[in-house]
Amino acid sequence: MKNIEVSDEVYAALQRLATGFHRTPDEVLASLLNVPAASPEAAEPIAAFVLSSEFRAKFTDADKYLALLAWVAGRHTAEFGEFILSQSGSRRYLSMSREEILETCRHNQARQIAGTQYWGIMNIDTATKRRFLARLLEFIGYRDAAIEFVCAAIGGRGVVRRGRFSALVA
Repeated sequence: MKNIEVSDEVYAALQRLATGFHRTPDEVLASLLNVPAASPEAAEPIAAFVLSSEFRAKFTDADKYLALLAWVAGRHTAEFGEFILSQSGSRRYLSMSREEILETCRHNQARQIAGTQYWGIMNIDTATKRRFLARLLEFIGYRDAAIEFVCAAIGGRGVVRRGRFSALVA
């Protein structure tokens, strides 16, 4: 094993990330660098998805948002459907079909969530995408640390730009 020197801030951020997701610092760095780690499955699979090359290949916030929605819908099918049905108010960000979204507003830019029957509104800003995703993940039961990490992946350079993990990418 080799040693490297990092600043105290980078080390503290790496330690928080590793601890928050029950991973070793080596596994976190391996995921960020696209190097196979000894343990390919993270304690938080959604964090492993965000750190994966598949997710990091997404260029736009819209593509990242849709990829996260598809991942969540694929792994939490029942909860995802319940969340859609529980939406209140006149503006629905997700629906069971494109027609349902168009019923609320004809000017919505809806896109189908890959691998699902569901549709999502896309003409919302990045901050709204993050807030909505946070509500969805909270509804499903994700921990605050996982929600913060996943939401920070939208709207940033690299994997994470904002929040306490900002020192990991620059």
